[in-house]
Amino acid sequence: MKSVKLGMVGILAGSAALTVTGAAFGQDATAQVGAGAAATTTTTTVAPAPAPATAPPAPPTQAGMALPGAAPAAPPPGGRDHDLVTGHFGIGYMGRRTVQIAAAGAGGALGSAPIDAPIIGVRYWLDPMLGIDVGLGFLFTTGSNSADPGASVDRQGYTAFLIHGGIPLALAGSQHFSFQIIPELNFGYAGSTINAVGAAPEVDLSGIHFDIGARAGTEIQFGFIGIPELSLQAGIGLAYTLDHVKATTKSNPNVSVSSSQAEFGTNTGDNPWNIFTGNIAALYYFD
Repeated sequence: MKSVKLGMVGILAGSAALTVTGAAFGQDATAQVGAGAAATTTTTTVAPAPAPATAPPAPPTQAGMALPGAAPAAPPPGGRDHDLVTGHFGIGYMGRRTVQIAAAGAGGALGSAPIDAPIIGVRYWLDPMLGIDVGLGFLFTTGSNSADPGASVDRQGYTAFLIHGGIPLALAGSQHFSFQIIPELNFGYAGSTINAVGAAPEVDLSGIHFDIGARAGTEIQFGFIGIPELSLQAGIGLAYTLDHVKATTKSNPNVSVSSSQAEFGTNTGDNPWNIFTGNIAALYYFD
């Protein structure tokens, strides 16, 4: 009987130990599960940003070229201003020319008087070496004198014109200037009338001018201040010149006297200032 009780006590003790071990095992498993849950992390993947779009490359430009409708552009470093005006028209002053007309001379002899007609013209460069000059100068004057009381008297008027032509040749140069020789010719005519006064008859006066020769000089372009389309030209020339003047009396029969003069030499004129008024020209080139 006593051994049976001891056996029962042993069974109960073993069951309690198993229960305690099971409980401990459950708690340990729960702790492990909780710890595993706590250790879980979330990983976020960020996609790389797309590469920025690149602008298309700019089209290549050619230095020294002007846009359509624009004046010639500034030359590239080391380039020549003269190359920029090839194929362009230049408009401006081409110098002063003179036409002689008949006038009363000393002792009643036939003399002459000068009439100035500045030339306004156009230059066009066919290529960097060869160009064309065309110009026209003209003058027209009229007027009257009056007194009160009294009659009105017409003043002597003048009409003159000059036609200019030339072939500029650019033979050498550097960045801002070119050395040029310009074969040229000029033809001019002048006319005037002295009205009849009292017994004095009406007199027609006229003059014809012709010269042919060449000038040598330089054309300076203002590319050094950013205006290559503006140029200033100066030079000295050698020419053959012919002037013929005539006075005709309007009576019956007509009576006329005439005089001619030919010259060959440099054409700077009879005073130093003519090198500025007769041999300097200014042009502005357009597209």
